[in-house]
Amino acid sequence: MGAYSYFLKGGVFANAETANLLILASNVANGDWSASIAVLLPILTFAVGSFLSEFMKDVLKDLWPLVMLVFDMALILVLAFLPESTPFSVYHVSIALISSMQFNTFTSSHGVALSTLFCTAHLRNWASAGYVAIRHSDKKALEKSLLHFGMIATFLLGAFLSSIMGRHFGSQTIIFSLIPLSFVFFWILSERD
Repeated sequence: MGAYSYFLKGGVFANAETANLLILASNVANGDWSASIAVLLPILTFAVGSFLSEFMKDVLKDLWPLVMLVFDMALILVLAFLPESTPFSVYHVSIALISSMQFNTFTSSHGVALSTLFCTAHLRNWASAGYVAIRHSDKKALEKSLLHFGMIATFLLGAFLSSIMGRHFGSQTIIFSLIPLSFVFFWILSERD
């Protein structure tokens, strides 16, 4: 979704607010107030989404991940079929909301802290765990390293595919994100049985 919002919807990383904070500071320093507001919207929405997801976890308990995924998929379908004239800010705010709820809900896998939005920590953890795996022949560290590498590879694959598909499908490119989201939805559903 970061590649989608950056390359197809106005040069804003709607899912990664660290980059947007940097862009915001630069825009303010340059006195570009309209660009500042454009990047401030997803930043604030991300915070609201995190707050909302905490609230929904309290209310819905174990159902929250499934409800959140259904909400995300429905919003993605809406975004995919909006007219091309739709302001970029609609996409930025929607993607920031989706991203923040996912980031705040899916925080680990197999006991390893993970992020679906950022790769800096994954790069560090991949290399650190890789060192421990090699230096101490530690199988657990190897598994951890491979899990982080898998997140990096998945992130790169998603950005690569989004960039290529964006040339052919434009705004509808976002609909392809329903494939992994559907997989996660059905995986969570199967784990509940």
